[in-house]
Amino acid sequence: MSNPLHVALVAHSFPPDGIAGVEQYTLRLARALAPKGVRVTVICGRIRQGEAQNSVIRETVQGVDVRGLVQNWPYRDLPEAVTDGALDRVFGTLLDALEPDLVAIQTLQGLSWGFPAVAAARSIPVALHLHDAFVSCASGGQRLHPDGDLCLPVDPARCGACFDRYRHREGPLERTSRWAAARLPVVPPDTLHRAFGALPDRLQDGLRTLNERGARAAARRGQEGQQESAEVDQRIRARQEVVTEALGHVRQVISPSEFLARSVTGDGVGLPRLRVVPTGVPSLGRAPRRLGAGTPLKVLFLGTWVHHKGPHVLADALAELDAEEASRIEALAVGPAPFPAYRDSVVSRSAGRLAASGPIPSDQVPDLLRAHDVVVIPSIWAENAPLVALEARAHGRPVLASDLGGLVELVQHEVDGLRFPPGDAGALAAALRRLLLEPDLLESLSATVRPSPSEDSWASAILDAWTSP
Repeated sequence: MSNPLHVALVAHSFPPDGIAGVEQYTLRLARALAPKGVRVTVICGRIRQGEAQNSVIRETVQGVDVRGLVQNWPYRDLPEAVTDGALDRVFGTLLDALEPDLVAIQTLQGLSWGFPAVAAARSIPVALHLHDAFVSCASGGQRLHPDGDLCLPVDPARCGACFDRYRHREGPLERTSRWAAARLPVVPPDTLHRAFGALPDRLQDGLRTLNERGARAAARRGQEGQQESAEVDQRIRARQEVVTEALGHVRQVISPSEFLARSVTGDGVGLPRLRVVPTGVPSLGRAPRRLGAGTPLKVLFLGTWVHHKGPHVLADALAELDAEEASRIEALAVGPAPFPAYRDSVVSRSAGRLAASGPIPSDQVPDLLRAHDVVVIPSIWAENAPLVALEARAHGRPVLASDLGGLVELVQHEVDGLRFPPGDAGALAAALRRLLLEPDLLESLSATVRPSPSEDSWASAILDAWTSP
């Protein structure tokens, strides 16, 4: 096909609602394509209290045209978490109105795996971008069991029980709301969100904490009652069939890392026309080293306060340092905290050595990176190509990263960063200790940090992948 004039980017969320990796990737791609003469419309899920379920809201976000599909009831079980006929019809109506030349799907979590067929029925080519393993893992795409086991490759026989324990970490408030909406016709599906949004902020935070604790307790009970089975849950088998059919309507699959492409194929998923396109980031130039004689080593964790991102590993590593070593380090963790109880427990276990902060606007990230000496990515799940690693590289900042997944491609051990076994707080503590005891190590790592691709070259590569015959 020739260069598309109009592309519809589909994502589960989009700023300002979501500011994590997929949302930032989608926003940056939309903006980077504009100078190349490509018109972009983003179609995404939205939680909007009081708005009708499956209605469409038109917005402009940072210059990008957005169609928000109102999804006020995202706590869906299998099989309804896979396809949604009503949402498919809304998506088809949107495509008829927008008439895009290409549909580029980023994620379908909380949406519908019926979208590729809807586009194909209108002879609109479909591209699928991989950001995690959501094509093979029903429990968030992270291939990480609630008990902490990595599932590489995915074992379908464990997926049903895993999903029941995972359930997007549903707590008692969410389960009660979903139960009521399913059984009481007079209860709208967004009742929980409307009632919750009307509460004072402090009470909302307290309820989040209670709900989170209830979700964890339910997961523990589920683990205790779980029985191993060699049979694949029929719900999982049905999901596999739906995903396989949907992939049959996909023209091109794009992965930012070799690892994700290889491992998803290893999960038994047949991916059509796969191409690896490394993600680009803004080219702002390398920042000079901040560290000077007598100044503390400034360590940064930048990401969501969730267990699979591993901030607790950093906290435990800091707690392992002796008092003199800890006095020479300033560690800060920055990001949204959907689970306040988890954030508080992480800060507590650091022995007061990890400062906590909430999310910051994306335009403040460069200054934050420049103000620190090293970035820590202690993920316990197999990351793909996290933006924070790419942004750290763009600013000449070394990364201490888990020796897992796509991070292995981004961080060369003892060349432009240090890697450590995932979840090993002792090994991370040793890496931090090396930076304190070996004065030249940080200098040498910083000097050899490889630059990340530019947003312009990345957008050109994506466009080429979309349009190649």
